[in-house]
Amino acid sequence: MFYQVPLEISKQEDGLWRVSVPGLRGCWVDTKTLEDGISEIQECILMFIDIYQEEGRELPAGITKQNHLPLRASIFVNDAETPKPKVKRTGSKAATAERPTVSSSASFDALV
Repeated sequence: MFYQVPLEISKQEDGLWRVSVPGLRGCWVDTKTLEDGISEIQECILMFIDIYQEEGRELPAGITKQNHLPLRASIFVNDAETPKPKVKRTGSKAATAERPTVSSSASFDALV
């Protein structure tokens, strides 16, 4: 069983990544890397879900049970902060590009 959970991600002035769940008051982490933030927020979410279940409370709106992982996902890219990729094509081969940077603030759904 999976839970689909909306997240808010931002980079703070002190360089730490803040990952939070808008629907779960107090469910947030600050970490040095985004990877650690995603890992730690999953643990935090699972603790909140356990508490809600023990107390017989319904999960907040926006947090839904899923039987499988989604086949699609989406990300937000801020064109103003993302440099245009430099693409080189050779015949019908796939394009290669420099890796663009992504905006430091985003919202998306995570499955835990």
